[in-house]
Amino acid sequence: MIKLLFDFIQFLYTLAPLLMSLAVLTFIFLLLAKSIKKHAVIYYFIFAIPAILFILRQIFSSYGITALEFSRGSVIGSILREYVHASGFSFPLLIIIMYIGALPTRNRYVKRLMMIRKELSIISGFPILIHSWVRLRMAFGSFDYFFGSGEAVRSSIGAGFSNAVYMLGIFMAILFLILWVTSFDVMHKWLGASRWKQIQRWSYVLYAMLFIHSMGIQVGSMLNPRGRGMPKPAVEVTATTTDALDNRKVENPETQQRAERGRHSKLETEAAIPAAGKNGHQQNQGFAGINVSSQTKRHIHIASLLLIFGSYLYLRPRKAKQDAAKKIAKDEKNTRNDK
Repeated sequence: MIKLLFDFIQFLYTLAPLLMSLAVLTFIFLLLAKSIKKHAVIYYFIFAIPAILFILRQIFSSYGITALEFSRGSVIGSILREYVHASGFSFPLLIIIMYIGALPTRNRYVKRLMMIRKELSIISGFPILIHSWVRLRMAFGSFDYFFGSGEAVRSSIGAGFSNAVYMLGIFMAILFLILWVTSFDVMHKWLGASRWKQIQRWSYVLYAMLFIHSMGIQVGSMLNPRGRGMPKPAVEVTATTTDALDNRKVENPETQQRAERGRHSKLETEAAIPAAGKNGHQQNQGFAGINVSSQTKRHIHIASLLLIFGSYLYLRPRKAKQDAAKKIAKDEKNTRNDK
């Protein structure tokens, strides 16, 4: 039963990684809210360690030193890879921070997260800065990585979408850096409450750019699939090797035909013979045996983005009206008391 539950959770994460990441991170931060508020500096240091390791690795690699080369299978390697891709942690974290300001604070769970909103904003900065740095290095270090042309581009419209949103990412990185630096208490005190608030209002522009950036990558990848040099989707958890093998270029047509016949024969054999367990009975693969195409996952991801940001556009103005009404009522009450 427990294995089935974990298989189901893994299946949901594979199918809708953004929604599952949001659910898991929200649960974790609700549990750790008091600890994060009390020991904020310690948490900053913990989340800064992978960023420091990544920067040191980049510096060492430029001199041919491989002391900090972590394998993908290691825990540190997985964390560093997540800092680079920003799909399972920093992107959902930004959405959580965005939603905290759109939900009513009378809800005890929202109130608990609102208590650490500033701390979460600072925590999100470490992986986002690494992600931005890597993407900028790829863009300017190898210009053809984002702006490739020739046979690889199957759709000029799709390539245009990808190119445009990656250029937008440069402005996003600059804006986020400004908002991130001013989130620290030292900068808040130096700027003053009024000026600080004016700067932080630019976060709404960042949220809009975040939606355009994410949607543009997905749409560009759909219109121009597997183009050489085209970036992977912003949020994509699994990548099957079957498609890569199917699209592998074989120079000899006869060899290609034999390989194709062999592959179909293998699939037919696997379909005809059920998987056997220890006692020779058919083995139930559960949710782990369900395969969903990458195109379907991309459609689900686009639907998730529309649901998340569409809900925010509905909730945030509603919250603003409620706050304005409360402020007016409070001012009227204070006026009556003064009289």
